[in-house]
Amino acid sequence: MLSPDANLNVVLFFLLGSGIFAFLGFKFYALKVNPFKDFGIGLSLFGLSFLGFAAVVATHPADLGLMMSLSVLPFVAGFIALVSSATFNWQKNTRTLMMTIAIAFLVTLFALRTWVYPSEPGFSENGLVSFHAQPPVLILYILAFAGGLMTAIQVVTTRITLWRQAALTRIFFNLIVLGGVILLTSADDQMQYLNSALLTTGFLGLFVLYVRSKVEIDTKS
Repeated sequence: MLSPDANLNVVLFFLLGSGIFAFLGFKFYALKVNPFKDFGIGLSLFGLSFLGFAAVVATHPADLGLMMSLSVLPFVAGFIALVSSATFNWQKNTRTLMMTIAIAFLVTLFALRTWVYPSEPGFSENGLVSFHAQPPVLILYILAFAGGLMTAIQVVTTRITLWRQAALTRIFFNLIVLGGVILLTSADDQMQYLNSALLTTGFLGLFVLYVRSKVEIDTKS
């Protein structure tokens, strides 16, 4: 049930992000080859997290910390898929080692933000959600963005054969990466209003880019 304190614009923002992440996830997964397939899985899991955030903002649950932790879980799992995408053509032993490190890193991240340095999420007077993550956790979030999402974006876009599509994909995803970092780190409402415009530009740019176009890859390789 929609809480009377819910900010409908924030709910719609997270629903928009969830839908576009899901759309892009399907678009890349449908190629059935890596690095695109695992990239699509990662994006779909991000979409699930955004859906959870939308539900949290809409309902203002009594146990906000628990519901935010549950919403973060698919987000963390998505980074595992992104690391898999980024390392798809590595030698087996090296890739296994990297995946083990990534899983250990992300398990540590989730444990730290949940139990050691627990986040204290809350809502501002304007109904905007704040994650209020502790500094050690923020650093790990930023490292996850840099090591997981940005690396996977680089690997995927270098294998898109239409250069305009590759360049625009990189630009719009970079806006989402930047916006994601701001979303996690800033508790200032004015900054988050500006950031919502940044993220929306990235989301809508990717949607327009791919809604009537396929991902152009070399099907012969």
